[in-house]
Amino acid sequence: MKKFVSGVIVGVLLFAGASVFADSASLIGKKVQGLYTIEKSGKKVADAIIIDGSAYAPVRAVAEATGAGLSVEGKKIIMSDNDVPQSVQISALQNKIATLEYNVNSAKDIINGYESMINMVLKSPGYDAEKDAEKLNGLEAKIAEQQQIIDKSNVEIAALQAQVTALEK
Repeated sequence: MKKFVSGVIVGVLLFAGASVFADSASLIGKKVQGLYTIEKSGKKVADAIIIDGSAYAPVRAVAEATGAGLSVEGKKIIMSDNDVPQSVQISALQNKIATLEYNVNSAKDIINGYESMINMVLKSPGYDAEKDAEKLNGLEAKIAEQQQIIDKSNVEIAALQAQVTALEK
């Protein structure tokens, strides 16, 4: 009977010690105490959670925002000062520029379509200035919206081209 009781006591101590260790090594089941937003230059990068007074943020999002390189080797996450080659950065910027230029050209095509519609309305045999005024105003408003897209895209293109120029130096 003594061996049985001592066996139970030893078993309880072993299992209790293992569960205490497992609890201290994991955040699973812990209560999230808050949520913070991580921003860089006024733009949201990611959300960080607060557990037991410590902030936990996604490393990849923070690394990308700071321009640091990130690699994973086994169970190590390694951040470097700048892992992204300059040519890759330039290529990414040029891809963004190409996308914006495509958007500008698409908006110009849309504007041309609306202008053609306006001309069709104005030249139609049944054109009535009062009756068709609302239709024409709607088309002109759509043209103005597309022009805003073009203007905004041109500003972004200029900024990206400045970045490319700076990287090429």
